[in-house]
Amino acid sequence: MTSKRIVIVGGGAGGLALASKLGRSLGLKGEADICLIDRNPIHIWKPKLHELAVGVIDQSVEGVFYRDHGLKNGYRYQRGELEQCDPDAKTIQLAAMYNEQNELLLSPRTLQYDLLVLAVGGISNSFNTPGAEKHCIFLDSLNSAELFHRRLLDGLMLLNDSHQRLSIGIVGAGATGVELSAELHHVIESVREYGYQNISKHHLDIHLIEAAPKILPQLPDKVSGRAQAVLDRIGVRLHLGVQVKEVTQSGFVTQDGTLIKADLKVWAAGIKGPKVFADLTKLPINGRNQVEVDACMRVKGHNDIYAIGDCASLIMDNGQPVPPRAQAASQMAATLYQNILTRLKDGAEKPFHYRDYGSLVSLSRFSAVGNLMGNLRSGDFFIEGHIARFMYNSLYQRHLASLFGWFSALVYRLAQKLLRWQRPKLKLH
Repeated sequence: MTSKRIVIVGGGAGGLALASKLGRSLGLKGEADICLIDRNPIHIWKPKLHELAVGVIDQSVEGVFYRDHGLKNGYRYQRGELEQCDPDAKTIQLAAMYNEQNELLLSPRTLQYDLLVLAVGGISNSFNTPGAEKHCIFLDSLNSAELFHRRLLDGLMLLNDSHQRLSIGIVGAGATGVELSAELHHVIESVREYGYQNISKHHLDIHLIEAAPKILPQLPDKVSGRAQAVLDRIGVRLHLGVQVKEVTQSGFVTQDGTLIKADLKVWAAGIKGPKVFADLTKLPINGRNQVEVDACMRVKGHNDIYAIGDCASLIMDNGQPVPPRAQAASQMAATLYQNILTRLKDGAEKPFHYRDYGSLVSLSRFSAVGNLMGNLRSGDFFIEGHIARFMYNSLYQRHLASLFGWFSALVYRLAQKLLRWQRPKLKLH
């Protein structure tokens, strides 16, 4: 087997899993050079970003450091951010990187590849709503989660000193918006243990704004209804069937002119490809900034470039695109891993077939709800409470297994729990 340069851009659920598997199969044996590129030095599973944002997990415990993980799993890590791709020359260009003082850390670099995998994920879609980019935090990356956490801590300190109210507005009642709402109420109830004696849940207003007539609009009514009942019980203010036409410093202006006041503003509605894709003129980019791929995840017209996850537009047999979900990215990574091994042996690649195993939504300590699909029985069925919580945690365990292997993943998870046992329940710094 000829040694190949395989470059993977993006260390999310799909990209890191693919780099890990290829590294263990090929990189450790010297049969391929596996290079993973990401703008951050640490990986956080995207469904956990809302937990990082409110401080119930610490990235130093939950995070996977690419350099250390790559050393042990047969790939090498380069810090960088995609700026351009030249499929004719088989090169990508990485943008210059600067520190917080705007001092140059890394100059622009050009990398050669034999096989390129784009796995850069997606970002929240503001749908060109005026003021959204300026005033909202888009909770779709590690940096944005850290920004929200800093602003939340500032808000809690002011709230504890002023005895006033803290208002948080969230646009989008999908999984991220719903889970964030529940975690915020959990945090507000817990901070008194850490010296915030003047704060209670009565000082917090959480507004969850959704254009659809129900929360979790992509899920069955029973799941949505049960989650809504929990949010109602803990005091989240739901604005359903409400569209935001503008975001201002004061809050969200709806289509009928109503102002929903918010000190902290989050946009968690819609998914599109990363902004840089608009500059990749040699690749087929659709109107949502996603790169178009065929059934084998090859970028159309370019046999040596693949794309997986939220940045890819793969149309299924039913005419619908593969949904932008973590389970889809993981499944695409698993199929592409086999296809790359097959390709390197001059075999025929297999098309990707998405399987929907259902959805699970964590409502912090208050509950968990979801629907499961698969081989247990025909159709789908509703679960909640401890069973749903167990299944939700098992998804994370499966993700860890894709990164470490099953045995190492169990050891890693145990180490995480022991570290969390010795650390504060909330990260308040």
